[in-house]
Amino acid sequence: MNAESTMNAESTARSRAEVADEVSKWTVGLGIITFALFPLALPILILTAIAVLPLLLPALAVGLLIGVVAVPILAVRSLRRRAIRARRSKGKRALDQGFAIREARSVDSQAC
Repeated sequence: MNAESTMNAESTARSRAEVADEVSKWTVGLGIITFALFPLALPILILTAIAVLPLLLPALAVGLLIGVVAVPILAVRSLRRRAIRARRSKGKRALDQGFAIREARSVDSQAC
């Protein structure tokens, strides 16, 4: 190994140590700030929720308005579908009964 590669290896090791030291300092600093501000976290969250509430009220009003309009429309659609199904099943039963009556009449007429 020559002197240049030895110096390069030492500087790389030194820069890694400096990076690790800097990351450690930042982590400790953030931990101290977090620990100091932790007692304020709940009041800040509550105040934020109260501050955002007026912004949510128009959205809630629009949602309720859409619901008031949509519910009758959906109810009419549902009732219409049920009526159509009832007509189809009633018509099918009438056809089945009609065939049964015709068959019974044809059996009666053949017996005579």
